[in-house]
Amino acid sequence: MQLLIKNAHIVDTNSPYHNETVDVLIEGDSIAQIGTIDSFDGNTWDAAGADLYPGFAELHSDLGEPGNEESETLRSGAAAAAAGGYTAVGVVSNGTPFADNKTGIEFITNKSDQSPVHLVPIGTATKGRKGEELSEMFDMFEHGSELFVDYKHGMSNANLLKLALLYTKPFGRIMVHPEDHELVAGGKMNEGVTSTYVGLKGIPALSEYARIQRDLNILEYTEGSLHIASVSTAKGIATIREAKELGLNVTCSVNIHHLLFTEEDLIHYDTSLKVSPPLRSKKDQEALLNATLDGTVDCLTVDHLPKDIEQKQCEFDNAEFGMAGFEGALCHLLDLDLIPNERIQELCSTNPRKLLGLPSLGIVEGGEAEFTIIGTDGQDWTGFASKAHNNPFRGTHTSHNVKAVFVKGNLLSL
Repeated sequence: MQLLIKNAHIVDTNSPYHNETVDVLIEGDSIAQIGTIDSFDGNTWDAAGADLYPGFAELHSDLGEPGNEESETLRSGAAAAAAGGYTAVGVVSNGTPFADNKTGIEFITNKSDQSPVHLVPIGTATKGRKGEELSEMFDMFEHGSELFVDYKHGMSNANLLKLALLYTKPFGRIMVHPEDHELVAGGKMNEGVTSTYVGLKGIPALSEYARIQRDLNILEYTEGSLHIASVSTAKGIATIREAKELGLNVTCSVNIHHLLFTEEDLIHYDTSLKVSPPLRSKKDQEALLNATLDGTVDCLTVDHLPKDIEQKQCEFDNAEFGMAGFEGALCHLLDLDLIPNERIQELCSTNPRKLLGLPSLGIVEGGEAEFTIIGTDGQDWTGFASKAHNNPFRGTHTSHNVKAVFVKGNLLSL
């Protein structure tokens, strides 16, 4: 199949056409020609000056299946990801049976073949995600997983984290969710003035940055590879910055919703904003944004965690943690107009693709055709593909809109 995308504004620092508005001719899943193309008789789609990026990749999200199909399935989650501007998703294991061996990895890779976007399996670091015994990580690596994480659990056993970092040195990277559950102690939101005002038990920032410091000490000892996911505190990101300056092999991600919301947004007890780690203070948010701009942060993530109506439509204390944000998060972030396009490319495409083990993309002739196309025509966020009931962007409007994604030889126009 041939397709001509007209009038696309290229955002790709690795392309000779960066910041130019050009036509892109696609044959199958490859870029055949870039420039001004006036003579073409096949299918044409006008980007109308929209930004065309190398395809965005989400580093860590839960798509429900297997185990939580009532909240999301791989099919609905993939459709939501495409609607949100993503051509690839790192799928974490968050429901039984856990992906702690090659069978779990093969389940995701086989489903990926039938999916509109690429689904990249992320195996658990321990068997059954119990934090007691290492999973079959090398076997999973050979079948398509390069990251390993006990999603939303972390690894409380310091010796087990040490062994995991040593074991995966030749082939993979351990991902951690930095939270000391003993310090969380049943908290529901960030500990501070707002938690006192609304009468909810607080989760201290210490529960995050104390665990980050411990994990980095173990990383320094093992000389392994570590990714710290969902960093939410000023002290946490400052500690990671120092570790990078020392030369430790550490990467980190920040969830988009931590740049969009703060603890003050919880004064109305909106359960869709009850997340782990919790929404933090404005000071923390400013530190995260500065780290995003200065290169400390490697990836911006949606951390899509779908929940059904029973898990969220209840008292705040009883509601489950998690936000479903594929549809809306990216465009709300772009509306802030705080992060340059070139940095968005790094944070949402180049770096997450590298960590997931996906091939690099370049908008060059002969390159793979996989794009995220973002316009400024405005979008009303209604009619969601996701099954989840915990998306805070329902009914909102953004100036930016996801016009289309091109992936696997198909233009998914939205």
